[in-house]
Amino acid sequence: MRSILLNIIPTFTSLRSVMFIVLFLLIGNYHQAVEKQPDGRPIEEELSWYFTPHVEFNPEYKAFIERSLDSLLHRRGFNGSLLVAHQGKAVYNRSRGHARFTDKTEFAAENNIFQLASAGKQFTAFSILILKERGLINLDDTVAAYIPGFPYSDITVRHLLNHTSGLQNYFYTVDNYWKKERLPVHQDMLDLINAHSLPLNFTPGRRYSYSNTGYAFLAMLVEKISGESFADFVQNNIFTPLGMENSFVYHPGLDLDEIDAVASLARGYERAGRWRREIPVDFNDGITGDKGIFSTTEDLLKWDNALEHNQLVSLETKQMAFESGQLRNGYRTNYGFGFRIRQNQGQNIIYHNGWWKGFRTAYVRLPENTLIVILNNTTASISGLENQIRRIVNNCPYPLFEEKQEEMLAMQ
Repeated sequence: MRSILLNIIPTFTSLRSVMFIVLFLLIGNYHQAVEKQPDGRPIEEELSWYFTPHVEFNPEYKAFIERSLDSLLHRRGFNGSLLVAHQGKAVYNRSRGHARFTDKTEFAAENNIFQLASAGKQFTAFSILILKERGLINLDDTVAAYIPGFPYSDITVRHLLNHTSGLQNYFYTVDNYWKKERLPVHQDMLDLINAHSLPLNFTPGRRYSYSNTGYAFLAMLVEKISGESFADFVQNNIFTPLGMENSFVYHPGLDLDEIDAVASLARGYERAGRWRREIPVDFNDGITGDKGIFSTTEDLLKWDNALEHNQLVSLETKQMAFESGQLRNGYRTNYGFGFRIRQNQGQNIIYHNGWWKGFRTAYVRLPENTLIVILNNTTASISGLENQIRRIVNNCPYPLFEEKQEEMLAMQ
């Protein structure tokens, strides 16, 4: 490379041209060096550095957003973490309040871990899509083809992903029939459903009905096909490759107190008179996929960057997750794979909310590569908070980027 540059440099009169060629050659060599999958995506144990955002916000814009959102969270008495990001980089990422009310432990400056509740369903869905890209599962196969003893012969993997399976809520069987001291796992859920012959609520594919049971069975599918626990599969195939160091899937052998000793782990609380009462782990927590995934705003930004740049699955496969499900009569639902979908001024907003055991969460992907993450560890409502945040962002009187930065982004 050195000899090539020595021959080329004298032909250019500007330093900018020289720098451009050096950068071009380096990128070319890097592109050749990184091992690729058949569709061109890199194969690396650690992918988090591959798409590093180079974004510089206008200081006046950033100061306005910080000042306005600080005021909003104070007025609402918000307890938790909030992130707003553009172009893959956070413009606002702060936590306020208490990770634990019992001993008044305040949140750390960053990397505060929350239960995502149903907002974690996206990781379950993408685990299935990863297996699909590896040729290990077909979305239109029946679930019974992969899970021995699954009693519903007409339910497909796609039905589970789209919430059109007709399955009853497994909470009923666990709450009423589980008598053992240990937490039940996915096989126990299946055994309980079989033992009590639960009928379907409707013929698969005829209706949309949000189903935690469906996503718990998706996690069980991951286990059956991969040979790993769901927690290990997500860790090995999503969290570790993307550098999501403070994310994990709960499982019955996990001691949250041990995690709390080395990380800022938020505990879920509900209002009890003038005080807040911590909500303990219960039997339904042993079954995951519908919930049970823990993460931070920082890690979720890494995840969002991976989605934006198709790091884990191809663009075609990713788009399947963002498309509305279709019923047998042709009617479109407002749910894809692990994401809800709504229209705003002709554009799709991809999002998911969560609510479980003292945690209320929201993960919202807006057009123009904008992300809002709300993680709250109390039963206080976060209803309307996303809209308030969007109004602040949209009504900012200052440009998002400085003029020089806008030119650099345009060149990219």
